[in-house]
Amino acid sequence: MEERGPPATGADDINEDPAPTSETQLVPYGPIPSPNETYVIHFPKDQIYRVPPPENAILVDKHRPVTKKKSRKSCCWALLVVLLVLFLIFGIALLTWYLVLSHKDPTFSISQVQVKQSNSSDSSKDSDLGYDITLKAVNPNDKMSIRFENGGGTSLLYRQKDIAKGKFPSDQLDDDESDTVKLVLYGTSAELPSEVQESIEKTSSKKTTPLSLSLKISDLPVHIKYGFFKSWDEKAVVECKFKVDTLGSGTKVLEQNCDTTLK
Repeated sequence: MEERGPPATGADDINEDPAPTSETQLVPYGPIPSPNETYVIHFPKDQIYRVPPPENAILVDKHRPVTKKKSRKSCCWALLVVLLVLFLIFGIALLTWYLVLSHKDPTFSISQVQVKQSNSSDSSKDSDLGYDITLKAVNPNDKMSIRFENGGGTSLLYRQKDIAKGKFPSDQLDDDESDTVKLVLYGTSAELPSEVQESIEKTSSKKTTPLSLSLKISDLPVHIKYGFFKSWDEKAVVECKFKVDTLGSGTKVLEQNCDTTLK
């Protein structure tokens, strides 16, 4: 009986790769390698061999560039600052508008009128006369001061004709305060109207006819200040229409009406 040995193995059979399986296999590449040769390992593509631990994700996040986040934060801060500045400007404008429209104009009233004659015997000339008019000025505003600057033109008129002129003196009125203002007017060079001359010369008010006069203060500089926050300048026009019993000694103001306008 003949001995049967192992079937012959051809070169093609040795190089032929085995069919892939779901398990990891060591596939010889070429002839059967010796223990000192290199192996090539094939892994199935659909098999997951390792999942990175969550600590790796934390490390990756720490080492990522943060320029975009910083730029976004910078933009947000810049936008917030712009909005705050706009809000502040709007608030100041609104408060200024409220103060300008809501404040009350100062009020004036005539307390006393006195005519002073010069030593000249001829008193028919208005330039020889002086007129002292005392006003009461009132600031009706709360937390708002009013300062009158020197320079407002002041005129005393009879039937729309100037009989005396002068300047308004400077004065300061704090909030809810009143003060006495003394006006010193000097007669013009024109001749006095007969009615005014007659009222000055007569000493008894019982024998005279009441005299209607006007006091006008034009372009009076006014500085208004609201606490430490806001201040502004305006011009005031004051017009008082009043009636006196006489312009001689012991003059009394019978009636009056004063209007003040700020512009």
